[in-house]
Amino acid sequence: MPKTLYLIDGHALAYRAYFALLTSGSRFQSSTGEPTAATFGFINILLSILEKDRPDYLAVAFDTGKTFRNDRYPEYKATREKMPDELKMQIERIRELVDAFRFPRLEMEGYEADDVLGSVAKNAAEQGLGVKIITGDRDLLQLVTDRVVVNLAGGKFSDAQDFFPEDVVKKMGVKPSQVVDLKALIGDTSDNIPGVKGVGQKTAEALLEKYPTLDDIYAHLDEISGKANKLLAEGKDSAYLSYDLARIHTDLNVPLDLEMARTDNLDVPRITELFQELQFRTLTSRLEALLNKGVIGSEEQLALFGEEPVKLGLPPKYELNVTVVDTQVKLDQLASDLKKARQISFDTETTSTDPMRADLVGISLATEIGSAYYIPVGHVGNSPQLPVGKIVDAIRPAFTDPAIPKIGHNLKYDCLILRNVGIQVAPLSFDTMIAAWVVEPDSRRLGLKAMAETELHTSMTHIEELIGKGSKQLTMDMVAVEDVAPYAGADAEIPLRLMPILKERLEKQTLMEIFKNIEMPLIPVLIDMEFTGIAVDVDFFKQFSQELSQRLVEIQKEVYKAVGYDFNLNSTQQLSKVLFETLGLTPPDSSNKTKSGHFSTAAGVLDEMRDQHIVVQLLLEYRELSKLVSTYLDALPKQVNPRTGRVHTSFSQTGSVTGRLASSDPNLQNIPTRTELGNKVRRGFVAAPGSLLLSVDYSQIELRIAAHMANDKAMLAAFRAGQDIHAATAAAIYRVPLDEVTKDQRRHAKAINFGLIYGMGPFGLTRTTDLTLAEAENFVKAYYEMFPGVKHFLDGIRKQAAEQGYVETMLGRRRYFPELRNPPNRQIQARAEREAINAPIQGTAADILKVAMINLPPELKKANLRAKMLLQVHDELLLECTREELQKTVEVVKTVMESAYSLSIPLETDAAWGSNWGELKEEH
Repeated sequence: MPKTLYLIDGHALAYRAYFALLTSGSRFQSSTGEPTAATFGFINILLSILEKDRPDYLAVAFDTGKTFRNDRYPEYKATREKMPDELKMQIERIRELVDAFRFPRLEMEGYEADDVLGSVAKNAAEQGLGVKIITGDRDLLQLVTDRVVVNLAGGKFSDAQDFFPEDVVKKMGVKPSQVVDLKALIGDTSDNIPGVKGVGQKTAEALLEKYPTLDDIYAHLDEISGKANKLLAEGKDSAYLSYDLARIHTDLNVPLDLEMARTDNLDVPRITELFQELQFRTLTSRLEALLNKGVIGSEEQLALFGEEPVKLGLPPKYELNVTVVDTQVKLDQLASDLKKARQISFDTETTSTDPMRADLVGISLATEIGSAYYIPVGHVGNSPQLPVGKIVDAIRPAFTDPAIPKIGHNLKYDCLILRNVGIQVAPLSFDTMIAAWVVEPDSRRLGLKAMAETELHTSMTHIEELIGKGSKQLTMDMVAVEDVAPYAGADAEIPLRLMPILKERLEKQTLMEIFKNIEMPLIPVLIDMEFTGIAVDVDFFKQFSQELSQRLVEIQKEVYKAVGYDFNLNSTQQLSKVLFETLGLTPPDSSNKTKSGHFSTAAGVLDEMRDQHIVVQLLLEYRELSKLVSTYLDALPKQVNPRTGRVHTSFSQTGSVTGRLASSDPNLQNIPTRTELGNKVRRGFVAAPGSLLLSVDYSQIELRIAAHMANDKAMLAAFRAGQDIHAATAAAIYRVPLDEVTKDQRRHAKAINFGLIYGMGPFGLTRTTDLTLAEAENFVKAYYEMFPGVKHFLDGIRKQAAEQGYVETMLGRRRYFPELRNPPNRQIQARAEREAINAPIQGTAADILKVAMINLPPELKKANLRAKMLLQVHDELLLECTREELQKTVEVVKTVMESAYSLSIPLETDAAWGSNWGELKEEH
């Protein structure tokens, strides 16, 4: 079997990586602010190739700038958007890294990387090598031969496919050698290659089937009749120009020393240095593994390490002096030290990530930098451990002392663990995870280990190193005390080191008020809510599940009868065949195919097709019921805590970039309420005997915030008059009296009221209403004429986000949009602008609700009410209270929520109550 040369199309893959990761919703940049999306994605692909394919030789080609094609046709690629500056910067970083890997960097002035790749590939194949080209550019399919394979990235990198000659025919409709002739005829909009005006794909394929080349077509032009003859005759010059632009040159003299292209001659120290600078920890670990497996290497490394495992320049493992508290004498000394402590940073080791089900294994503490304590509690084996009761009695005084601040990372979890053994920790002063999130709300480095490496340049032990992975994974109680102690001690001590760094950033970015006055005081509130949980009616869920399961069976039978045969309704491929072949339905977008080549059957596609056939409507119902059964009806009873008999969701403060809380395990914020069946799920959440569930919901809070921030006179007047804001909007736009507004007019007004604060434009409005694009454009125009303050406000937000790189809520929370300073393309710019418009409004609403949640418990206590908050769902608070205290509780909750923040128009709330969440009686 011949050896294989891998050729990487540097610019094409860098582009792909950049836009793929940039649109993923995550910010890829180092702590110094250097963008890293393209660099990370490119090196990730490179390491994947080395891991999976183990190539014999590898080289990378890059573009150098303008080429002969630009001289020949100045409009060549003129329609492409200018490369973003931050991508240019990363291309240079990628070049640095390629040099560090010591892979030949192939470039030639005046020519594109395609020409370089084509020439090297042809030369290598002639020497008897196999060649594989890694690219995201379809142009390179013309290079495919029996010895040259092109690996073409799909919509996702995981969808990349190897193209052999027969695959090119399936993809392009012509042989590889005819790809350039095809482009000469049909052109290429991505490269602005004109082709022959009026000649389409089918015509070109038919011509090339009969006449294999462009020259053959024009040699037999007199045999071609009709419109095609005229188009070809008139477009001959354009065809040959396009041919020259599309043809990849394979005759360049590009020197390549195969010995230099081997994959065992890396400059490992330089690569490690660059990875550290770019903070690519995961890539460093993968590189280390590849070296130790012998997949790649370097002579220097082999000589240096010999038979020893290779250790790269990862940050050194963290060393810490940890005292194991396993005797009464040590515990007494610890209790004495804690009483005098200026601060206590702590962490817990447990058997589960669910704090309401976990068993306590150990407690770690640190009162100053440089040392820590570990108190084993629940380790199995013969290690000495004190009774948990004695430990709790000894440390409780300090852990509840109001004069001693408590610090940690993800404090809510550890406080819940300690609360379950009898310690209600207070006061909570500084949570490093929350602080890091406030500073950078879309950060991917909120874990303590990642922060230690990034901020302190030290490597902590990862939990998998103690308990393992997969089926052989242990629980922490099975690990020896002496192994857990240094790991746990570092978890308590590292936050003390991070705290001053994060404090400085909070102050510098004027975010300390949000952190100190909202996020930190909210933690005890969430602890109480999670600890309390909510009761569920298990029998109701079981019965409801049986009802829907029976309906699912009926739907299956109805679908089989309509189609004429049985098939798997959950198989997307079988379903696609049924809809588009058996039933002959028309897909909304004929280009929307899955990796397998079938038309998509995603929910959005079926929704657009619901009027085409009864089967589509049945399938949509089937999917809704299936989701309800699997996600809620069957799952929720299993999530009832055996200790409490209630369901305990987990609220995450860091789960969104806007400041909204997120709910998980189970997610109780996402229960569908727009359909009758979805809303019925809420009936399974019930009040305890003798109590009621009370729901208090802000009325149109985001619209009120938008009206206040925009200072729009007409919208503010409507709110002050107590009018239905959607009807008032419709009346203003349609210029009709308020009492003559129709349901459709109000629906359209509602769509635009909410749509605009989510950054939606006319096209988006057409997708949420039955308006045509022209009608939607007129509607938006009329809206802005009636509410000019809103237009001015939205334009101002876009400008502010672009100029300063961030937007703020009314309470000072920030969300950053660095991509708006130099948008890479219009699609990403539009998405970022939509998010920038929404962030101050939704974020302010989230802030106000958090303020209300913080203020409510002391007010309930002051009124001697026993009500408890159970859930927060967007703009709604759900409480449990006794029947006799209902009216007083309603008054207190509404007063607290409506006075949480002062706007130029009043905040209003609606209250409802009942024995279950799905059947609440509204107040009158």
